[in-house]
Amino acid sequence: ANREGDSIAVEWKSFLLRPAPEKRSTTEFTEYTKTWQRPAALEPKAAFHAPWAGHSSPPSHSLPAAIAGKTAAKFGRDRWQEFHMNLMRAYFTENRDISSSDVLLQVVKESGIDVDTFEQTQAENEQRFSRQVFDDYNEATNLGINGVPAVVIDDQYLISGAVDVEHYQKALTHYRELRDAGTANQ
Repeated sequence: ANREGDSIAVEWKSFLLRPAPEKRSTTEFTEYTKTWQRPAALEPKAAFHAPWAGHSSPPSHSLPAAIAGKTAAKFGRDRWQEFHMNLMRAYFTENRDISSSDVLLQVVKESGIDVDTFEQTQAENEQRFSRQVFDDYNEATNLGINGVPAVVIDDQYLISGAVDVEHYQKALTHYRELRDAGTANQ
């Protein structure tokens, strides 16, 4: 997005890798997080700590963090972006359990959002935010998306999985050429 400037719009949507709580052992989850090494290698600025280490247990499910993200968005784009980056750091770098309300509130505080106001906003909107999260998730699964990252270009071209930045650049160029030539959607 930085290279493209205003020529593209990035719209983040929720995707629930674990829609409902489930218990996983730290050993099992640590093994899973070894898969983070590939995306970490693709982006040097991404500070992944893989495999999972430290004292936190694995997150139980994705919904608490997704609802927290919807809540953070109510505090403006800048606060949401800071929350989003801090949440990614908490999970991928610091290996904290982002399904824990205590951890999520720590991330809220780290993001410059008043915790009491955040909790009140979340309580007042939790059902609506939960519905929005599941709407995003259902939209993605209906498009055939079954994991993250997933990028959809012009509402029709899917790039699934971790790829290097050049892959995105080539895809954007290719699909712009199709669109400009009038051959998109054919």
